[in-house]
Amino acid sequence: MDLLIIWLIITPLFFAFGWIAGRIDMKVVLKQAKQLPQRIFDSVDAMVDGKTGIAKDELKQVVEQEPQFIDLQFSLGRLYRKRGENDLAINLHSKMLTSQYIFSEETKDKIRLELAQDFQRAGLIDRSESLLINLLNSQIYGHEALQMLLIIYQQDKNWQGAIDITKKLSSSDYSYHLEVAEFNCELAQGEIIKSNYDKAIEYIKTALEVNRKCVRANILLGEVYFNLEKYAEAIQTWQLIEKQNYNYLPLVIDKIFEAYVRLDQIKECLTLIKGYVTLFPNLNMHDFIYRKLLNYDTFDATVDYLRKAMIATPNSKIAALLIDVQLNLLTTIEGKADAERVKTLLLKYNDKLSSYNCGCCNFKSKTFFWQCPACYSWESISPNNIES
Repeated sequence: MDLLIIWLIITPLFFAFGWIAGRIDMKVVLKQAKQLPQRIFDSVDAMVDGKTGIAKDELKQVVEQEPQFIDLQFSLGRLYRKRGENDLAINLHSKMLTSQYIFSEETKDKIRLELAQDFQRAGLIDRSESLLINLLNSQIYGHEALQMLLIIYQQDKNWQGAIDITKKLSSSDYSYHLEVAEFNCELAQGEIIKSNYDKAIEYIKTALEVNRKCVRANILLGEVYFNLEKYAEAIQTWQLIEKQNYNYLPLVIDKIFEAYVRLDQIKECLTLIKGYVTLFPNLNMHDFIYRKLLNYDTFDATVDYLRKAMIATPNSKIAALLIDVQLNLLTTIEGKADAERVKTLLLKYNDKLSSYNCGCCNFKSKTFFWQCPACYSWESISPNNIES
């Protein structure tokens, strides 16, 4: 009975203490909120409205008046960098490293990481790299430093350095096999330009060992064989792309044809091309195939191909080719002129809508890239530039 009475007395006391503590905490919060400079709220409003210039000016005033607000200085630095004002970001972060309000080495490492990004954006790659290398031993920021170094080495085309970094970054969650294969392909490309074919083959083999689905490696290996006048080996290598990823066939179809020409086997090549058309009607090889059929096959075979292509994948390019192939059948000058105008219009329309698109960031280009210039992803751009 005594125990019950004690609980009846203690329970309300607990509730009372909780209520008082809550009131005290709320008073502290309200007091602190009233002490915050109005310019902070003004800068937030400006950011919401997309007025980054005004937001920058407001934050700058606060930072100058209240240098102890470290987090605000980080925000201001990122805002400078976002606006492309890299010199201001560099000056701000450099001053922060000598600030009397910053004592912990952890915070200083965070500043160094921000400063490295400033240097990178400003094109001062060597200074950025130096800072990042010194951060590699940081338990908190070492991994971020490695990731930034990987980006820098790719921008600087330091492919061996990039390979070394991926070895440190590689984990069970992400192996970087696609990137490492591409880095080796870049090294192979450099050796091919210098006609160092043995060294190029070494890099290509490494790329295929790391990623057996690396289409680019077989494209380069085929080029090596072609340059060595081993045309049959080149054709066999390029044909492997069909099994790796047939979407890349448009990148090598002209190379395959040229190798067959060197072997004086044009008929065999036409048979192969027609097979690709049947198997992969969505591939944008229409202009190339049209020209080859027109030059090396019959008129009827060419028209038949275009008509079937138009049914399978109707677009303005095929329509223009259909007009082009039958222009000579028109008997009047006016009719030919009208057909030419329509063909030109269709080709302009196709050129406007056709592009290589990145599947990661939706970057569009008239030129194919193995690495997206916008988001730096590898093999993210579709090699099949179709109307969209």
